[in-house]
Amino acid sequence: MQLTEGHEAEELQVEEFTILQIMPALPGWGAVWGTREEPAQGHPEYMTEPVVCWALVEARDGHRFVTAMAPDLETSELKLMLDMGNFLGYATPAYSLDWKQLASDKRTENQTPLP
Repeated sequence: MQLTEGHEAEELQVEEFTILQIMPALPGWGAVWGTREEPAQGHPEYMTEPVVCWALVEARDGHRFVTAMAPDLETSELKLMLDMGNFLGYATPAYSLDWKQLASDKRTENQTPLP
């Protein structure tokens, strides 16, 4: 099992989480991620990964949460799709948001220094 959003995933250890239960996702669900940097002209501002199942996960501190899982294209293992700061939300065939605007807002939010 791996963590998603590889660049920062190395900072989190898989051992910090225990998967308590897995449930299949309905077809068409996707996790939407914004780009971390302003994309070049003509490049996408967000990407969608298909969700294959949902996992009830428990962190080492006892906190429980539900997150999506997706196949890793390189290893074919399932990976937890944890928010690394650029997660925008989940998409379904019947529910669509302005992902481009949300991605832009998230980049601005992440670049704004805290007071």
